[in-house]
Amino acid sequence: MARRAFEKPGIGVVFLAPLNGVEQTKAASEVGFHRTETLHSVRIEGDDAPGLASKVTRCIAGAGINLRGFSASVIGKPFVAYLALDDEEDAVKVVSVLKGI
Repeated sequence: MARRAFEKPGIGVVFLAPLNGVEQTKAASEVGFHRTETLHSVRIEGDDAPGLASKVTRCIAGAGINLRGFSASVIGKPFVAYLALDDEEDAVKVVSVLKGI
């Protein structure tokens, strides 16, 4: 996922995930990527269904958790979504809430 850096005109930000293992992390680092400490995310995946994104976001809102960002894609039947959160505590809460659905 990519977005412009609104605080720095002419600059963009790219988010790369998932990185699995030392080899992938090292390769990303070698081309200029670095781990952020200011954004936490949760990846969810499964089979797509009508209303799924709504169900996920309603459950999170119902638990009093605010999303910083939401990005989802569907290719064929499977979907993947990334939920961006302000801190690790909220990420842990989201995982707990989503296990219930």
